[in-house]
This record gives sequence, C-alpha cells and structure tokens, in this order.
Amino acid sequence: MKIAVIGAGLAGKQHIQVIKNNKMCELDFIVDPSNESIEFCKNNGFLHFSNVTEALTTQKPDGAIIASPNSIHMENSLDFIERGIPILVEKPLSSDSESALSIVQCAKKKNVQLLTGHHRRHNKIIREAKDTIDSGQLGRLVASHSMCWLFKPNDYFNSWRKSISGGPVLINLTHDIDLMRYLIGEIESVYSFESNANRKGKVEDSAAVSLRFKNGAIGTLSISDTILAPWSWEHTSGENPIYPNQKESCYWIGGTHGSLELPKLKSWQSLNERSWWKPIYSKQSPTYKNINQPLSAQLENFISVVQGRAEPVCSGEDGLKTLLVIEAIKSSARIEKAVKPKKIQI
Repeated sequence: MKIAVIGAGLAGKQHIQVIKNNKMCELDFIVDPSNESIEFCKNNGFLHFSNVTEALTTQKPDGAIIASPNSIHMENSLDFIERGIPILVEKPLSSDSESALSIVQCAKKKNVQLLTGHHRRHNKIIREAKDTIDSGQLGRLVASHSMCWLFKPNDYFNSWRKSISGGPVLINLTHDIDLMRYLIGEIESVYSFESNANRKGKVEDSAAVSLRFKNGAIGTLSISDTILAPWSWEHTSGENPIYPNQKESCYWIGGTHGSLELPKLKSWQSLNERSWWKPIYSKQSPTYKNINQPLSAQLENFISVVQGRAEPVCSGEDGLKTLLVIEAIKSSARIEKAVKPKKIQI
C-alpha cells in the first residue's frame, strides 16, 4: 500500500516513521506548507507537496493519514474522500462536531473507509484492561478517575495551539474521554469547570470534569498543561520515548468486586468476603514495552480495513461521538450547568 501523510508536525513525523518501519506499506508523499517540512523531505528523499490539491493532481495513494492542524481536518479529509481514498484522521476528528459530521456523512455516502486516530485503543494495556472489565472481574462498574497533569514548555505553543482549537481539553483530554467511552461505556452527561489563570490565553490551561455514564457509573477527570507532575498517560504508559517514563498510574476504574489501575494493570480484589474490614489483595500483569506499538498496531488496522480484512478499532463515528462529549464539556464550562452530549443522526 502507498500511504500519504498530510501534516509533518509532531504527530505526522511519528506516522511517517511507523510507515517506514512497516513492510506492508510505503510512504507515497507528504503534504505540508512549512519550510521545515520542505527541508525534512529533501533530507530524507520524500516526495513533497505544499497542498493536497496539488498532490492529488498527479498522485493517487491507497490511503492517507491526516495529521494537519485540527481546523483543516475537514478540508483535507473531504479532498481524499471525494476521490475514493480511505483515510485515518488524527484525533480529534475535527475542531467541531458539525465539520466532523460532514466528514462522517461524506465517507458514508461515498462508501470510503474512515478511521479516527485514537491510537490508545490499540495499546496492549488497554486491550487487556477492556478484557478484564468485559469479563466481569470488577463486577458492576461504579466509578472512575482520570488524571492528565503535565507541563508544556512555551515553545510548544505555536500559532494554532494558541487558537480556540488548541487547548488541552481538545488536544489531550479527547484521548482520555475516548478511552473512558471505550472501557466503561457511553457518557450521558458532563459537568465541567475550566481555567486559564496560569497561561492567561484564549483557551483553557486546566479543567475538571464530572461524568455520568449511561450504565449508571460516574467518573471524574482532571487535566492541566501547567502542572509539573508524573500523572498522565504520556508519562506513565511508555508509549512514546519523547516523554520520560514514570512508574505511576493515571486511571483508576472501580467496580463492586474489584478495581483496576492503569497503565500499571494492577487489579485489587478480596479473596473471600468483600468488606472494608477484610484484606484487599493486588496482582499486576507483566509490563509491556509500548514504544510506538499502538501507532504500529493502528497502522496495521488501517491497512487491514482498506484491504477488507478487518473492521476499524476506532471508526469515524467513534471519533465523532468522542468529539460530541468534548463539546459538551466545553459547553458545560461556559454555562456552569450539566450538559448532555448532542445526539446527531448520521
């Protein structure tokens, strides 16, 4: 398979490396208007274009990965879908649900495969956690807590990350929300607070969220990109070597018969009687070496979907549903009330 990559920034470069390492595909071309990307392609011998329209005048890849800024996901996605080319769109699917819905509807109309790049679903840790939960080992799910505390340096904030689509809720929390949906179930309503007291920008730098799941479970989420701390998926999972690995947990999921820490995969249960007066015992699964594994597994799923051998682990519709929850979180923070994610007919 020949795969194009649209956007050669932080995420795009990771996709490029994963494509290079996969024997089932090759990099067709890169689209990115920046001078840095021109130099990057020249140094690595990659075919480069400044825009998608120019690229598709002469090229027709078997698939494309959209890793451009969130605000132009729809424009880039529709260019490929209209030509019948399957796409994997980096999370979030778009910067708002209206444009995300347009992507999903167009893909459905044209019968083109559309995947969303919530790569954490492909992590072996998450797969094992889902198996544990689905087996009933934790009993009926009661509550969850997720933390995403990290400190982003000033040079992280290029122009688009200072815009309305650049805050940590849309960039980072979207991952955590997607995993809570995947592991626990669909989210019925949210109540959230946001703050920009530290960076004082146009978007939030911190947020706290309460969740009510449709199955009766409740949850909390806390996120900030201004806290120097080890409790985030980036720091604890070992997925990406650019983040120093910390031997901590950042997700906790509890049920009537046990609880689970992630990414440690440490479960807690009673041997006999369930009581706060009785001992609670823990066991921990082997640690996985995860560097680039989820992105590699995601690429393999994309290839298999395009070839008709598999279903998407995270479809375009999944990406839309996660984005609807994120929008509800943003709305709740504005009006200071509980908000239900919008229901959209696809």
